[in-house]
Amino acid sequence: MELRHLRYFVAVAEELNFRKAAERLHIARPPLSVQIRKLEMEVGADLLSRGGRNIELTQAGRVFLERARQTLAHANQSIVLARQTAAGEIGQLSIGYNMPAGFRVFPTIVPAFKKKWPSIHLTFHDLKISQQLEGLRRDELDVGFVWLPIPEDEFDTQELLQEPMIVVLPENHRLASQPVISIKDLSGEPLVIISRAMDPETFRGIEQMFRRAKAKMNVVYELENSLTMVNFVAMGIGCSLLPDYTRRILQHGTIGIPLEQPMFKTLAIIKKKGRGDLVESFYRFTVGSRHEEML
Repeated sequence: MELRHLRYFVAVAEELNFRKAAERLHIARPPLSVQIRKLEMEVGADLLSRGGRNIELTQAGRVFLERARQTLAHANQSIVLARQTAAGEIGQLSIGYNMPAGFRVFPTIVPAFKKKWPSIHLTFHDLKISQQLEGLRRDELDVGFVWLPIPEDEFDTQELLQEPMIVVLPENHRLASQPVISIKDLSGEPLVIISRAMDPETFRGIEQMFRRAKAKMNVVYELENSLTMVNFVAMGIGCSLLPDYTRRILQHGTIGIPLEQPMFKTLAIIKKKGRGDLVESFYRFTVGSRHEEML
């Protein structure tokens, strides 16, 4: 049974006249009658009662008409949904992110994207860089927001912003009144920094800064997120080196001061190579929006 047979039947059932139904369908009357007969044979029941020029629906025909209309409506809806999905107008996206993306990118990108594509459902997952990369490889995530570098041969990558590292320290610290702080100033100071397991690139970069400055790197705690590090600084346990966005989460009793020669971290949006349609739409929208914001 084909959808066109259902359309033929619905037209005849609504017009109760083969000539009018044929005109409505833009086909000749005889082929229409033949197709309706074939449909009745396939169904195994008379759907129309033919008495001279008069046509009426049988009981079976009335039941079949209701179901035929539903089937055609569902088919039409499926076509519309498929076209909208292919055009990137509906669907869902699974997004991996880190804390800086939540503070620096999402406030402008997410509301604007939802306004343009209200039928696209976004889910967000706060994950480590390694977890995001694995999620993208397994197609469990559609896009990710990570610090660079990452394996660019596997992923499409677009830089969104660069974030300088700052020194976060207790406001009563001996260095708190200085306009800028050098790595040499931090030599021997107790440090609370990101764990090398969580973000090996940042840990390595901090090590290199201390090595170049010939300063002593005195790490007392390696922690897994910026909020916890700020909390430890507020408790007076040590100083920290954190991206500039953390000024927004500084607690009472802490202060952020620029580094004299800061290390910069680059935040990027990434996706698995070859992903298209909706994923590509979100990726391009994010990149384009960030470029407009910087103009």
